[in-house]
Amino acid sequence: MAQKKKLLYVVEAFGGGVFTYLVELTNELVHTYDIYIAYAVRAQTPSNFKAYFDKRIHLIEVKNLQRSISPADDLKAFFAIRQIAKEISPDIIHFHSSKAGVLGRWAFNGNRIPLFYTPHGYSFLMQNSGKAKRSIYKMIESVCGKRNCTTISCSA
Repeated sequence: MAQKKKLLYVVEAFGGGVFTYLVELTNELVHTYDIYIAYAVRAQTPSNFKAYFDKRIHLIEVKNLQRSISPADDLKAFFAIRQIAKEISPDIIHFHSSKAGVLGRWAFNGNRIPLFYTPHGYSFLMQNSGKAKRSIYKMIESVCGKRNCTTISCSA
């Protein structure tokens, strides 16, 4: 039997719609791929989240991966994600949420691993942030958008 390709998901927004999307997607893809999810727990993450996933899916918590900008924690998360990928040797890496997309596109740019990014809503479109903050988020996305990664839209 041929060995399954390894698919690594990196997701900071492990709650709400992103969580539901990943549960449905990975529970189906686990029949074809060896699935790994590097995730961060949020307030919206169900307390029994592991029960939602097929038992064959490998769940790896990334402690310092968080929504807010924190240079020290972001750097720790950056290296943690790289270490996880080094140990797994994935064939494909797919980032979900803005923070995972930013860190991942920098961590793996230049690698020969196919990279995909699904933002589920860009940070610079959040109306609950000030104009200056949204401008910074837009600049970050613009710079990261030039990295070697395919962006997948899930909305207009």
